[in-house]
Amino acid sequence: MKIVGVGAGRNLLTLEAKDAIENASAVYGSKRAIQLVNDHIKSTCHEIKDYRRISELPDGAVVLSTGDPMLSGLGRFAKPDDDIIPGISSLQIACARLRIEQTEIAAITAHARDIVHVRELILRELSLEKTVFILPDARFDLHEISKFLLDHGLSVPVAVCERLGYPDERIVIGTTEEPPDVKSDLFSLVIGDAINHRTVIGVLGPEGTFSEQAATKWIDLPSTFRYFDDIAEIVSSVGKSIDLGVIPVENSLEGSVGSTLDALLKYPVTIVGEINLPVRHCLLAKSGTIRTVASHPQAIAQCRRFLHDHFSDADIQVTASTAQAARFASTHDGVAAIASEETALRYGLDILFRDIQESNENHTRFIVLGTDTPAPTGQDKTSIIVDLRKDRPGALYELLGEFASRNINLTKIESRPTKKALGDYLFYIDLEGHIHDDKIHDAMQSIRGMVAMIKVLGSYPQA
Repeated sequence: MKIVGVGAGRNLLTLEAKDAIENASAVYGSKRAIQLVNDHIKSTCHEIKDYRRISELPDGAVVLSTGDPMLSGLGRFAKPDDDIIPGISSLQIACARLRIEQTEIAAITAHARDIVHVRELILRELSLEKTVFILPDARFDLHEISKFLLDHGLSVPVAVCERLGYPDERIVIGTTEEPPDVKSDLFSLVIGDAINHRTVIGVLGPEGTFSEQAATKWIDLPSTFRYFDDIAEIVSSVGKSIDLGVIPVENSLEGSVGSTLDALLKYPVTIVGEINLPVRHCLLAKSGTIRTVASHPQAIAQCRRFLHDHFSDADIQVTASTAQAARFASTHDGVAAIASEETALRYGLDILFRDIQESNENHTRFIVLGTDTPAPTGQDKTSIIVDLRKDRPGALYELLGEFASRNINLTKIESRPTKKALGDYLFYIDLEGHIHDDKIHDAMQSIRGMVAMIKVLGSYPQA
């Protein structure tokens, strides 16, 4: 018999595990384990109801164990001649996400264990300056264990790690004084000083993008950057694998960034800040005659006149970011990148031309995405999305009147197709004030009865 670790979440199968499952004569496992590998099962499949009877299964059977079989898994039921194939455990994922060496961790399971004894084990390991990883069960209450540790003089960081390895993965960090809320039945805990939390900020990559520069300008906390290939991926990761995301929303020359507006509508994130960044473009290259110019579409558009005057015969290649263009140019002769002066230094490129944008008043507005609304400062901005109930004369006029009658200044209003029908639009609106201000709150209450949908994207300090 083979006991095969299938990983803690989706798409975590090792090649060895995949081979064992695909070539099995019969597969046994829990409902969750079977769901994780269902695409690879080619034989009969049986859900296990009583794990104590695993030893009675046929010799050729493959038994699926979520995570790793030897981390509170089914490996403990193995007979001496059984094979155990390891899997990627929730412990490994949690350590990777929190950037903790596994050698600093003591693993404890509360599954079917005496909870009083589990608490004593946690206390002992913490007193030995270990950080503990805990697999809890339904009887385990984080608030109770936090109080227990505080009663013993232990004020330490606490991380709740939910649905690790799944698309809706969520990691929230708190302390024993203020433990995070647990929102899923599928979770693990990390408690201890190894959670020396640095704010993880998602930006467009690779290193050196304007998105990273904006984040550096805004953040004043110890932080780590995580680089993404596209805007939607950043937005969808906020509150899960990253604490904050910094993305461009509009440029003074080229207007709004459509992919950002679409992602703000789709994902449940909160705008917590904004940065206005002056943008100065340079033409960078390594060597050779320039045959190709590469950059982000916005950067290319902002330098349209320069390209027409100097490189009208060059091929234009679109990249996901200006820094990606610079990295591409650093490895290819005859390729120039439109990017920042700082990027030239990072990727070892020569600056052929400076300030090639069409206007020296070229600024890009970036927004900072998080999960919690900042407190009012007195100089705030609120962003909303509105879907009018139906297209009729005066509908938008009535909506805007709710703001005008309360002397609320709108700093931006823009329509964008709903992508449901031709002529069907959403309105993205920025206004001065905070959602907790009385007049803003009253306006929102009035508007809700007039529209099909209103989404408050956030209230945040003005840049």
